[in-house]
Amino acid sequence: MYEAKVNDLAEEFGVHRNTIRNWINTGVLPAQPGPGRRYLIQWVDYKRLCDKYGRQPRIVPDADPTIQTDPYPAIPRSSTSTHPPVRLEGKAGNSLYSSPALADLCVTCGSCAGACPISGIDDLDPRKIVRMAFLGLEAELIESDWPWKCSLCGKCEVVCPMNIEIVQLMRRIRAQRDRDKVPAAVQKGVITCLEKGNNLGIPKEDFLILLKGLGKELAQTSCPGFVTPIDVRGARLLVTINSRIPFVEPDTLSWWWKILHAAGESWTISSEYWEGANWGIHASDYKAMRTIVKRIIDNVERLNCKALLLPECGHAYYATRYALERWFPEALQQFKMYTLFDLLLEYLNEQRIQLNPKLHTKQTTFHDSCNYGRHSKKTFGQDYFAEARILTQACCKRYVEMTPNREDNYCCGAGGGAWADPFRAERVYHGRLKARQISESGAKLVVTACLNCRDQIQSALNREFNLRVEVQYLWELIANSLVLPSPDSENG
Repeated sequence: MYEAKVNDLAEEFGVHRNTIRNWINTGVLPAQPGPGRRYLIQWVDYKRLCDKYGRQPRIVPDADPTIQTDPYPAIPRSSTSTHPPVRLEGKAGNSLYSSPALADLCVTCGSCAGACPISGIDDLDPRKIVRMAFLGLEAELIESDWPWKCSLCGKCEVVCPMNIEIVQLMRRIRAQRDRDKVPAAVQKGVITCLEKGNNLGIPKEDFLILLKGLGKELAQTSCPGFVTPIDVRGARLLVTINSRIPFVEPDTLSWWWKILHAAGESWTISSEYWEGANWGIHASDYKAMRTIVKRIIDNVERLNCKALLLPECGHAYYATRYALERWFPEALQQFKMYTLFDLLLEYLNEQRIQLNPKLHTKQTTFHDSCNYGRHSKKTFGQDYFAEARILTQACCKRYVEMTPNREDNYCCGAGGGAWADPFRAERVYHGRLKARQISESGAKLVVTACLNCRDQIQSALNREFNLRVEVQYLWELIANSLVLPSPDSENG
């Protein structure tokens, strides 16, 4: 049992005392009133809170065999879960489990296998992986390709009646693989980002020339007076960039720039460490993931910005938010972190942008990415299902849903680093269920908020399954629906 006052806890975790009271009142921190205005907290609940905020416990029970140093941190889970999740962390002699009792929790019902889009491929079966991990067959799991063919979509966890953290288990297996055996494209992206500041190694001079040139073109075509804001101190919003965009399709940067310009936003791009994507999460390289996010924090502080926008890719948002909550909770007190949904809805609700819904006449559907949906809901207690539909339907009146959707939606097959890894056949096979969903919806325009989802549906599933659908990013749809001032009007 841990006994402490509210003020002591606030000082320990670096938050306001009212935050501690809110944690207690909402059940985030289970605690009972004790003597002398103190609270009594079970050790396991106190340790879980320390893990979530990256703090070392001030007390450690004597001779507690469960207290171990864990090199593979557990992802924190939302307090809104209906029942506590099962932790798969560090059984004695086995770093994948924490207790022999966990073997009894998996009832081998087969729900996970039935929900997994690639169950059966190369004998992959989530039940088998859970059982092998418990039985100590770690070497076999680490050497296998199963964790890399899995897109970490989380469908298995949604249907698991025992709430076993299968995705976290997969991440742990990935983390223990020798780095020279991690899929080459993923590992190269991590190393290049650490060494050169972005996943593709784009030189700073080339990057700046590109940004300035695109800004001039935008000023001439649709946004009079536009100048690409680079290293603007005191700008409200720091905007990161996924390096694939300037490398492969740089013109598409203008979609976000048009929106920000139309909204009259004060924003900037850093000339250094501007990469928003974080492939450390794909490789389960938590040290690299932390380093990449720390660079973003340093940019926010250096440029004295008040908010951060991660405009592309669900995994970039997830990895950054996870790192901020686990290792840098104090940063979330210093600046606001926006997802693209948050910012676009803010602009729409405050009437900072106007949209013309008559421009898009095709029957439209929205594809929910796993990181903005299932993973965000389970880890942070927040999903973006409703926001995505509000924004899409503001531009497209002929809207239909895929079945199933939202939390039950099928992954496109490109998540978890699958778009970059060598298992192309498995990735396309994984996407067959998504292709069927799209086809059965009758939609001719698919909107999504993730770069990998867009590439998979547009470039792979369209071709392999003859879908004949147009695919747009959500911000692309918004940019193309903007009602902009006439060219001869002043627009600062």
